[in-house]
Amino acid sequence: MKFKIHFIAITAFLLFGCSKEKQQNQENADSKIADSQVQGLASIDGNTSYQTIDGLGFSSAWCGTLTTAKNDALYNTLGFSLLRVRFDQNNDWADETNNAAAAHARGAKVLGCPWKIPTAYRSGNTIPSNQYVNFCNWLGSAASTIKCDFVSIKNEPDGSSEDGNLDGYQIRDIIKAGGSNIGKPIVCSDAINFNDIYTDPILNDATAASKVSYVSGHLYGNGNYVHQNALNKGKRVWMTEYYVSNSRDNMDNCLVLAKNISDCMNNKFSAYYFWWVNDNDASVNLVNQSGTIYKAGYTGGQFAKWIRPGKQRIACTYNPVSNVYITAYSGGGLVIVAINTGTSAVSQSFSVANVSGVNSLNINRTSTNENMSSIGSVAVSGNAFKYTLPAKSITTFHQF
Repeated sequence: MKFKIHFIAITAFLLFGCSKEKQQNQENADSKIADSQVQGLASIDGNTSYQTIDGLGFSSAWCGTLTTAKNDALYNTLGFSLLRVRFDQNNDWADETNNAAAAHARGAKVLGCPWKIPTAYRSGNTIPSNQYVNFCNWLGSAASTIKCDFVSIKNEPDGSSEDGNLDGYQIRDIIKAGGSNIGKPIVCSDAINFNDIYTDPILNDATAASKVSYVSGHLYGNGNYVHQNALNKGKRVWMTEYYVSNSRDNMDNCLVLAKNISDCMNNKFSAYYFWWVNDNDASVNLVNQSGTIYKAGYTGGQFAKWIRPGKQRIACTYNPVSNVYITAYSGGGLVIVAINTGTSAVSQSFSVANVSGVNSLNINRTSTNENMSSIGSVAVSGNAFKYTLPAKSITTFHQF
């Protein structure tokens, strides 16, 4: 009998221990799930704001006069709000004057920029100091004729010697000598890989910095990071040229473009310009002269159509889970752009704090088989919602 009692007691103890261990394992598993859900949450907070957006645009350099159909698709359908035109070194400005007028008629603003330094103002492959003022006067004349809203001193001053080269100190001295003669807000310096050595000499000189409104660069090889010196000096940061080869019709490469835009926004850039809209380029284009929109155009439209000039980027968990990148904007309605670069769909949870009046969000999406397609709406309840982001897709949620 004593043996029986001992056996029962031992059995009960073991059962209780196993039960306890099982309960603890379950609690640990539940805790891991909860932690995973928190880590995967895209938290949006309207009380924390970053840069003001100036818009998204493209270049019409060497593209001739754009047709009405092309302009309507670019500005009206896709929502681009910025144009970058070329100052021809021989003053052949007719096409770009037409393109600037078409942009202005559709509510967009125009940035002008020379690629090649005119012969009259150069010595060898650069501009001598005794021509700084004359060069600025020429920039002002081009801007006035074409009717630009902004002027960049020189496209890729670190690029082709045939086009002419300038270093950051020369650009600083050009701006100091004749910048006021340009008569438009100045953008600089458009270096190939947004190298700060082309902008820091200007920013670190009080006189030159006072004449510059925007700090700019291209992203060929580097440059997609926070340009803190520019921000510290009160300058907005613009990405003025970038392309991905074979992106015109290829969704995989369009996702590379989309992430590049998203990274720029996350790195506090205020403007983003695609490279050209030239119909002779089967690799890189947004819209053709007949108004047909390519996949790359719809990719840009996922941002440009709803992230309007004047909006502010607000706090949002940028990379809540692998392959998902999200930015959010407020001012005239909440906008969220979510990119899923992965090969699997992702059920993404969102929380929305300190943004008023958000009861539902409209949805538009670009993917392999969709082109800024309207996908209905999603309800926002208790300041939160969940949505499945399809594989290889760009999804824009917008309040209005």
